[in-house]
Amino acid sequence: MPSTGGNRCTFWRGPRLLYGALGLLWLLHLLLAIRIPLVPDEAYYWLWSRHMQWGYLDHPFMVALWVRGGTALWGDTAFGVRFVGLVGFGVANLFIFLTAQQFFPEEKSAGRRAIWLFNATLMASIGLIPATPDAPLCLFLSMSLWALAHALRVGQPQSRWGWWVLCGICLGLAMDSKYTAVLWGLGLAGYILFSQRGLWRMAGPWVAGCAACVMTVPTLYWNLKHHWAGLLKQGGRTMQWHPERAGQFLGEFFLGQAALLTPWVAGVCMLGLWRARSRQNVLLWLALPMMAVFLCHALGDRVQANWVWVLYPPLIVAGAGYGGHIKGAVLMGMASSFLIYSQALTGFMALPASMNPITRLSAGWGRLTADIIAQAQQKTISTIAVRDYALASILAFYHPRGLQIIGLDSRWAYIEQLPRMNVQPVLLIEDAHYAFAQTRGEQITRYSGSQRVRAYRIELKSKSTGWQIR
Repeated sequence: MPSTGGNRCTFWRGPRLLYGALGLLWLLHLLLAIRIPLVPDEAYYWLWSRHMQWGYLDHPFMVALWVRGGTALWGDTAFGVRFVGLVGFGVANLFIFLTAQQFFPEEKSAGRRAIWLFNATLMASIGLIPATPDAPLCLFLSMSLWALAHALRVGQPQSRWGWWVLCGICLGLAMDSKYTAVLWGLGLAGYILFSQRGLWRMAGPWVAGCAACVMTVPTLYWNLKHHWAGLLKQGGRTMQWHPERAGQFLGEFFLGQAALLTPWVAGVCMLGLWRARSRQNVLLWLALPMMAVFLCHALGDRVQANWVWVLYPPLIVAGAGYGGHIKGAVLMGMASSFLIYSQALTGFMALPASMNPITRLSAGWGRLTADIIAQAQQKTISTIAVRDYALASILAFYHPRGLQIIGLDSRWAYIEQLPRMNVQPVLLIEDAHYAFAQTRGEQITRYSGSQRVRAYRIELKSKSTGWQIR
């Protein structure tokens, strides 16, 4: 099906508007990365970066490597933790641009349209600010799709070898970033084996598969050494099955993804993906297996919003090539992003902490740490113990002076350099959520200004066993 670019408004083709909008967007992106304090999961990855190894229980090693690189340049700050991810976001934009241009060379504005659509999604404009495994995943999948677009060119069979190898290397690095990248690989394998192009007869795709496997050796080695703990943890999610709640999970999945893509962008991309079935059906092959897996999972369990990141590169490229008019979709997405940016920077809407994820996750940690130090000094305690890994991680980042932090969660056992200790006595810190008025035991409260954010129980224990994380 031919691209529908002939009647599009030249206003959206011009590079000046694109560069200006992206410049403003990325400036706000940078400002938020500097201004917003670290959130607990980022602190968890920061702890990984202080103990580098080839894998961890929750994810492969790539996010820890990126955090290590950023903190080497900018120190143990929120910006340092996020720095390499921010650079990766910019580079991913470049490769999405190049990929769309390569898939649709007859449509001169395809690259710019792809950048408009990508940055109009909340998942990209907001979700890639924190340092998470999604940042390297997004970059390496974009690079892999770019290399694949070159490898699939008609003609020049000898030069395709290098592109196939690069495609495999980048896909392997994506798998070293997040296990869900394997779904992308399954879709590509299906296209190679069953498409009418007969690619399975060529050596290039097989060499790409070998290159991907070689790049994942560190991740596989760590899993082998630890009895496949990482892979089993991810696969074990299928064991938590609640089919009686399928309606709830499916509703959350569709509404959540529509919100993160923004509804109009989602419609443009799905339309483009459907139209791509005739000429660029590789995009459909990449997307459909992932969609099927997520839909099947949603029949019995919740699909976390960021799992679907693996779908974004082919969706965005298909939307850029075949999605029709995008002006309204981009305006809606950009307006939503700027609204969230404004709320994050100014707090102009007085939302309770339970409805404000930025406040709930990032506000008040420094003050809470000072309160914990005061409580420990009052009780002449030099060690605190924390059950929740996220709370333990963020307290470790703020490093309460004079206090030793013991993590009680068994996942700390998979960081090999952390010593296991028996300590007595200890001050146990537990998350009490929003139970501010509870009377059982002592508690301290985390504040954002004068607003209460979260309550925490504190309890004196005679002894405790865990891993020293700071």
